Amino acid sequence: MPPAVVHHPHPVRAWRLRMADRRSQAAARRWRHTGEEARWARSDLRARRLLARVFAVLFVAGAGLFGFLAVVNPAADVGFDIATAAVCAVFALVALVDLTVIRRRMNEQRRWGREP
Repeated sequence: MPPAVVHHPHPVRAWRLRMADRRSQAAARRWRHTGEEARWARSDLRARRLLARVFAVLFVAGAGLFGFLAVVNPAADVGFDIATAAVCAVFALVALVDLTVIRRRMNEQRRWGREP
């Protein structure tokens, strides 16, 4: 006699539940502690803040410089200047977002009584 097949009233919902369970198991494997990693590993927030500040200023200056060159030299390859200015602007944005994350983490560490 063949095994009884259980039909779920909502097959799409059952599929989503199975996928959610697989994702949670994968996350559990990813964050499982084996004992080989550092127990209280933290990044050096002061060094990271210094680097983010320096490179934010450099990338903003680079975006301004290449934007200026694109306007002043119309005969030259303007596409390169515009692309380089856009890349510098994106990197400056990433550095500024990193500065906000660093500020939040440093405030969190002070709140918990840890020295950043």
